Amino acid sequence: MKPNYKEYIEGTAKVLRESEKESEKYEVEILGRKFVVYPNVFSPKYFFDTEFFAKELPVQKEEDFLEIGPGTGTVSVFALINGAKHVTAIDINPAAVENTKENAKLNDVEDKITVLQGDIYSPLSEDDKFDTIFWNTPFGYVEEDVSILEKAVFDPEYKSTKKFIFEAKNHLKKNGRLLIGFSTTLGKFEILEEFLNQAGFKVRCLAKTESVETHPVLFELFEAVPSE
Repeated sequence: MKPNYKEYIEGTAKVLRESEKESEKYEVEILGRKFVVYPNVFSPKYFFDTEFFAKELPVQKEEDFLEIGPGTGTVSVFALINGAKHVTAIDINPAAVENTKENAKLNDVEDKITVLQGDIYSPLSEDDKFDTIFWNTPFGYVEEDVSILEKAVFDPEYKSTKKFIFEAKNHLKKNGRLLIGFSTTLGKFEILEEFLNQAGFKVRCLAKTESVETHPVLFELFEAVPSE
């Protein structure tokens, strides 16, 4: 029998608690490259969507790319390897900021990335514009407050997701786009879609994959572009 939504959320929380047992830095391999993972950072060792998004992200040559919530910085690194001109990465978690910097250096792209600490777009000025803005959103919908690590997978009442979407046009260049990591299994897509419609975006699915956390899940990569 298919689990109910609460069971999916509890399954994700269980995996997150397992990852919290890591007390030292450790290495993982993603798409043939080595990355380090810091304690208290969203880990591709335990959550498999990072590798999916790193592989499937359609990077445009010489684009200015913004990643919200880079965690280990894996997607940002691959965006540069695959042709982005410059990446800006913003994470609310100070451990993730340092983790992203180390992985950029480890993969020889540190001269093309700016890593900032802050909440969504808060470190940016109104002049900061990008061709692509990506976020592997914390698609687990909960109502209670969460810890800084839990913010990687849970978004209370989708408040951060709403901010990400409604303020995106302030930082998109003309013909810019949003790329959104999501799970229609673990997330509430109807709320995401409503936010996008209200903010004037049209959305389509670019890629999807089946995976397993505690239960079988589906991960999707969506593209949203202004509808005007």
